[in-house]
Amino acid sequence: MLQKYSKELFLFSFLLFIFSAIYGLILRWNFAFPSQLISYKNLLQGHSHVAFLGWGYLTTIGVIFKFFIPKEKVNKKVYLYTIIICVTTILLMLFSFLLSGYKAFSIILLSVFGVTTYVLSFYLLKDIKGKDVSTKFVKFGIYYYLISSLATWFLAYVIVTQGKTNLYYNSVYFYLHFLYNGFFVFSLFGILFKIIEKKGVVIHLKHQKNFFTFLNIAVIPTYILSVLWSTKLIIFNVAGFLSSVLQVVALLYLLIIIKNVLKKIAWNGLLKRLLIFAVTAFSLKIIAQLLSSFPYFVKKSLALKPYLIIGYLHLFTLAFMSVLLIFILINIKIFKFKSSISTIGIYLFLTGVFFTEIVLFTQGGFILVGINPITSFHIIMLLFSCCIVFGLLLILIGEMKKIDYNEK
Repeated sequence: MLQKYSKELFLFSFLLFIFSAIYGLILRWNFAFPSQLISYKNLLQGHSHVAFLGWGYLTTIGVIFKFFIPKEKVNKKVYLYTIIICVTTILLMLFSFLLSGYKAFSIILLSVFGVTTYVLSFYLLKDIKGKDVSTKFVKFGIYYYLISSLATWFLAYVIVTQGKTNLYYNSVYFYLHFLYNGFFVFSLFGILFKIIEKKGVVIHLKHQKNFFTFLNIAVIPTYILSVLWSTKLIIFNVAGFLSSVLQVVALLYLLIIIKNVLKKIAWNGLLKRLLIFAVTAFSLKIIAQLLSSFPYFVKKSLALKPYLIIGYLHLFTLAFMSVLLIFILINIKIFKFKSSISTIGIYLFLTGVFFTEIVLFTQGGFILVGINPITSFHIIMLLFSCCIVFGLLLILIGEMKKIDYNEK
């Protein structure tokens, strides 16, 4: 049953991506034209939760089903029921955060979603077989998802006993770190390597293993980078720097792999651009993490949070995660991009992502070195955020004409 409705699952997750982007656009509108009618905190929580759990998590899990779960097991009732619960809770979150914020109903929905994903993760780990590197990536992605989720339960204890102290924020960063750099990074690269294997291209085993090993060793210690703001002990900066160097080494192996793959696989121009865009964003993310180990940048990043930290978060979620997910959806033929409407849409989306990142980091850089900031910053960000939303809408319109629901 789940296999039968896989296309609907991907379409639903993409719709959630569009809603999340619309929420982000409204936030940008509120910066440019402030209004008391909009609850910034509620909208922000809805924007982030729907993006991570709806678009990111559901799409990633859907592709894992396709590539890593045997056909005779993918239609287990437990998979169908857990996905239905996940879809339902996220759909309700879309409105619960907007209407009431992080209150009782949203907390209940998050709790139900969390428990359900534990059941889903258990069966996925049980059914995913194989010892190849791509399978290891996906399994470790799920392990890191489970580790990240521990923070969500701990947060409730911290709020009740201490309130929003440093421990509270560091718990939030624990969740985000292992979700970003654990679940999404490992799962998406596992899927990417599986796609490459399906194309008949053999990735150099040593390069693949080294990329996995260095990246894996670095995951836990790089969490230190997320908590440097709350300590002045230089030993933590040193540990964060060394763990970042491990990521740089992993990145070098990844770049070698991608360079060789692009020579061997005859992807069209769009697919090549999407992959290069995503890998470039991932590379910049690692460089940003390396720089963030230095006390100077820790201090300045806190002061310039609306620009540098937000820019970093969007660099990951939009430029890397979302672009790579779209690349993956094209490869598994959920998206065809045979319509000029959807082609215009993807380039409009990429334009919006590229220039919002440029503007965010430029504004932060100007303030950092004492140059007068961009006076029309919020208007410019609003315009490029419109590109993101309209680009996604055009992709949906163009692809709706091409989706064959009877295709097996």
